[in-house]
Amino acid sequence: MTDLLVPLASPNPATTDWIPLGNTGAVPTTQPSVRVWRSTNQSIPNASGTNVSFDTKRWDTANMWSAGQPTRLTCQVAGKYVVVSHLRFAPNATGVRQVNFNVNGSVLIARSTLNATAGGAQTDMPPMPVVWDFNVGDYVEVSVYQTSGGPLNLEAVGSSSDIEFEMSLLGGQQGPPGFASPPTYATTLPASPVDGQEAILVDSVMNPAYTWRFRYNAGSTSAYKWEFVGGNPVTADVVTQENCTSTSAADLATPQAITIPRTGGYSVRMSAVAAQIAGSAGAFNIDLVQNATLILSAPCNQTVNWWATVAMGYGLVLNAGDVWRMRYHVSPSCTVAFQLRTFSILPQRVS
Repeated sequence: MTDLLVPLASPNPATTDWIPLGNTGAVPTTQPSVRVWRSTNQSIPNASGTNVSFDTKRWDTANMWSAGQPTRLTCQVAGKYVVVSHLRFAPNATGVRQVNFNVNGSVLIARSTLNATAGGAQTDMPPMPVVWDFNVGDYVEVSVYQTSGGPLNLEAVGSSSDIEFEMSLLGGQQGPPGFASPPTYATTLPASPVDGQEAILVDSVMNPAYTWRFRYNAGSTSAYKWEFVGGNPVTADVVTQENCTSTSAADLATPQAITIPRTGGYSVRMSAVAAQIAGSAGAFNIDLVQNATLILSAPCNQTVNWWATVAMGYGLVLNAGDVWRMRYHVSPSCTVAFQLRTFSILPQRVS
């Protein structure tokens, strides 16, 4: 007869220590964490310990705070937690200011005491992080004490961190996979990136013409998940004056061309200063050409001997290896002089 294996009941996560057995690469369930704040001042009596009451959650991933018990952060998953407060007393130069952390209303686990700020300025109590072993149902409160001689406010300044209280579980949950730090610096981006990974893309490690920093966003719905963080554009600029008589898109004496290093979305910028210097009044065009194909053409009517500045910007998807050119053409029987020509691309996101 074959013995049957009877599965055991799942262990209680509130009473069982968990040890990760390796990084699976999966995103874990949410780490128990809560941060609450108070949107209005709270009056603290003289020489009387008072629990701070909160009215708003910044976040609460495990139902650890409720408006019905506004002074408490309550443990829902057993473990070691870090507890931190951020508090500010109103201006007053008399006495002391004190912050206490109490568990279950009676167990003091941390205390910080300062003399009132000289000159009667506000007294900022420094953050007081403490680690404590909590069981399910244990709660922690922050109480304050002051001896100014009369009531004194804890000050809430808008939504800034002046009356705040938080606790977060330490360990016990497996985090997402890590990545190399500092970012890679190479002529290609990493082949198997993870969410949040950063990398620097250059055209040459020894003497780069551009340096682009990207961050990988695995949750993006775009096909181009490397999102541009910062860097300089690729440029093909010409300062000196060069003339055009061509009636179809053509390079001037100094061509302007940029080869796209990686497929993705780019910002393309073109500008030039132009003047018709010969022939009858007409128009000139600044052209954007992909390989040999005219993609865009921006016309500008012109009067003889009048200078004009033209600037254009486009958001385009560009393919790796394509050569994009800034070209020019003019109306028949006229000559246009161009100078201060700028042509640049800057990535928005790439594959």
